[in-house]
Amino acid sequence: MLRRPGMYGTDEVAELLLLEAMAALDGALERWRAERDRLCERDAFTATGVMGAYRDILPADALRDATASVYAEIAHRLGWLEPDRTLSAAEFRQLSAGIGGWVTQDRTLSEVIETFGPPSLWIGGTNQFCSKTLAYVTADRDDDLVCIHLWNAFADTAPEDGLRGVHPEPVVLAVRHRPGPFPGAFSFTPEGLRRRPAADELRSAVWIFHGDRARHASGVFDTLAAGLAWAAEHQVTGILSEYPHGGAYDVAVSEGRFTPSKAHHGTADHVAGFSPGLRHIHLSGGRPDR
Repeated sequence: MLRRPGMYGTDEVAELLLLEAMAALDGALERWRAERDRLCERDAFTATGVMGAYRDILPADALRDATASVYAEIAHRLGWLEPDRTLSAAEFRQLSAGIGGWVTQDRTLSEVIETFGPPSLWIGGTNQFCSKTLAYVTADRDDDLVCIHLWNAFADTAPEDGLRGVHPEPVVLAVRHRPGPFPGAFSFTPEGLRRRPAADELRSAVWIFHGDRARHASGVFDTLAAGLAWAAEHQVTGILSEYPHGGAYDVAVSEGRFTPSKAHHGTADHVAGFSPGLRHIHLSGGRPDR
């Protein structure tokens, strides 16, 4: 479940239920509850869970896999995680000491593997258009995980020119490698700093797919990653567009992205045909056009 958390829902309820059930079976409920309390003390668990703590760290599409990494760390401490590979104490010290400087420049998935080797735990799919988290740890349960958060950045998309800046592979946004309070646990790449959500960017939105020559939309998704995965599975051609919750015209006006300046602005016909003006991606055969 920790390797493919998206298969078990869009939030962390599955991790919470499973780990508590395992704790009950293992006679470790007090230790599990102590871990939950520790998350709250570190500001790693908000009213909307661990995902809420990550919400001002990473883009929305990267939250699900990153959130699972926190529960993987708890599973490791409680002796339930079976890593694919463990680092030696010396390897882990070198990784922990150097990774903050390593991410002062932008890095890709292949650079992560070349530099640090295969991860102890790969969280998320292998699709290049999906977010993922690579975690590294030793066999010592007292050691935390070093978690590298990656995302395929759809950079600088604009309504007039479609998709620009698609990376050929996922890029590193941030690495979680420090103990202590959660907000200070991260180092960011330049791309990660650029993509870190600002308070006014935490808009509630969905992604809607409209096929070429189709009269109606044929898919609605909570995240860009979910929409891209569906499009790739069915090899569809069309446009995947980001829509805010609420009326597109009203939201654009309230956010200052559109200012009525003509007589027909705000009329019934204008509002009914108003484009959201947010990100959109042209797809051919399930893949983004370059």
